[in-house]
Amino acid sequence: MLAAILVLAAAAAALIIFRSGRPPAENSGISVFLDGAPWKAGDPLPKGTGEMTVLITLDGALLMELPFEEAHTVKIVQPDGGENTVTLTGEAVTMAGANCEGQDCVQMGEVTRENLEVRVMGGFIICLPHRLSVEVRSKN
Repeated sequence: MLAAILVLAAAAAALIIFRSGRPPAENSGISVFLDGAPWKAGDPLPKGTGEMTVLITLDGALLMELPFEEAHTVKIVQPDGGENTVTLTGEAVTMAGANCEGQDCVQMGEVTRENLEVRVMGGFIICLPHRLSVEVRSKN
């Protein structure tokens, strides 16, 4: 129980820290790849018609929003060498890979429609070293 409380407190602290609200500038050195192709802010994203969405946030700013019900792979490469890979299968979202030291984000496991309400972190997967969060939530 104490571990769950500590994890929730860390998640809350991360959200507060990440709330800068400014999207990454084009010249920030951040590279994003959607399904293997380079993607930049303003490029079109799939909209989807389902009731769930996946929000990927970097430094408190929304990087992209994808439909939960579709399969996609997102790779984020930061100028300091930080790399994260988020995988959506249409049924689950995972942090498939990261080069952070602790690998806590990768070990958080998958978020599914079935476990969204019972996971300790709810719909969140957070990589604190890379200031990246993934959230699965209802569009409503």
